[in-house]
Amino acid sequence: MIYAKSCHGYDGISQADTLTKCDGAMRAERLISILMALHRGRTMTAGELASRLNVSVRTIFRDIDALSAMGVPVYTELGRGGGIRLVEGYSSDLTGLSPGEAEALALVASPAAVGTSSLATPIRTALDKLTAAVPSIHQLRAQHARGRLLFDTKPWFRSLESSPYLDAMRACIWKDQCVDIRYRRSNGEVRDYHLEPYALVVKVDTWYAIGRVKNEMRVFRMSRVQALQETNETFTRDPSFDLQKYWHAWCERFEKNPPTAYPVEISITPRGRKHLLDTYGNWFRKQLDPLGEKFRRAHITLDLEREDLALRILFGLGAEAEILKPRPLRRKLHTLAQEVVEATRM
Repeated sequence: MIYAKSCHGYDGISQADTLTKCDGAMRAERLISILMALHRGRTMTAGELASRLNVSVRTIFRDIDALSAMGVPVYTELGRGGGIRLVEGYSSDLTGLSPGEAEALALVASPAAVGTSSLATPIRTALDKLTAAVPSIHQLRAQHARGRLLFDTKPWFRSLESSPYLDAMRACIWKDQCVDIRYRRSNGEVRDYHLEPYALVVKVDTWYAIGRVKNEMRVFRMSRVQALQETNETFTRDPSFDLQKYWHAWCERFEKNPPTAYPVEISITPRGRKHLLDTYGNWFRKQLDPLGEKFRRAHITLDLEREDLALRILFGLGAEAEILKPRPLRRKLHTLAQEVVEATRM
């Protein structure tokens, strides 16, 4: 319990009570604004602060009580020339938590960054404990950043990619326990693997498992795991394995030689090129940028991952793109267009 001197005497105010108030009526950004207004020994009346922050004088006095409870030596002087001020020589040590550190806390606190359901509650309680361990005055900057920075990993127009086996995989990784998985490869082939799971990695919105299969480290996309069976077998981790180094090296190899899941050869117009760049951004930029803007039609090959996705993308291009290969995709798009025409016939 902290006993703080306020304009009303001494009140017992806990840090938890103070933070609850800051989250509500006495918002963290307003407390920071008051500190900034009073810095370097400046004196201001409650009326001046209230006018400046567009709140009541009563609210200002409550805010001053909260700052005092946090250990800030702020006091009021009555009479002519009086007002609210900080003790001479005091520096509001908001730099104790740098802007970058505060923003990092705001990012870590993002629910979107959790990903796995069994970690959601532990993440929240751990953050609460971390917050409680930080001096109250420094928590203001974290609260200030949290209202201005949000880390949203959910992609546009589709749900987050998840796996019903994510929690089970995580548990086996923690216990160094082998698993048997059934996995659908990018070409559609389904295979069984006996896996020594080493780590989980989330890249934007996609989860990957890293593990050893027959003395070779492999990467598995969790959304393609069709089944997972825990075993009673444990394994000894390679002490030289460095997750950061392995993942960065694997990503570099993957970007240099990405697997071609569903190549589609098309003839495209400048308008079609612009539509793909505006809609899908970096996905096709490597193939489309070299075309420039001044051409009539260009032949390119794009990896559209799978047939149903290719149909959706190319249907949106209309006459701005013509499918050259594969022929079955061309026929299916033609059939789809006929069905749309029939369904919208007047």
